[in-house]
Amino acid sequence: MAMAQMKADATEARLADVILPTGAAWANDARNDALARVRQMGLPTKRDEYWKYTDPSSLTAVAAPKAALFHNDEGALFDDVDRVRIVFVDGVFDPEASDDLIAEGVEIERLSDAMQADIHWAKDI
Repeated sequence: MAMAQMKADATEARLADVILPTGAAWANDARNDALARVRQMGLPTKRDEYWKYTDPSSLTAVAAPKAALFHNDEGALFDDVDRVRIVFVDGVFDPEASDDLIAEGVEIERLSDAMQADIHWAKDI
């Protein structure tokens, strides 16, 4: 019981400063549901079965670690596939390294813009 309480206390301490952004009702509902599930389950530790081979401390740290650089001398895997390349560097969209965001039948927009829309299909997710 003491371990469960310690995990709950650590989760609440980590989530105490979390302020969810506001937007469309469907997005607010999804965020609030996700936050409630995290509070109920607690943040992962190595004692959790699904995390026993992975150290989740970087996921629960206050500051996110810098992404490691990956150098690969192999050719690009999807060069022969009709696709749109979208590049993010440390979580920030890089338009210079990305293709034009145009694809037939696909709509790509910023989440902040989508948050203001009443997206009917997202309500039931």
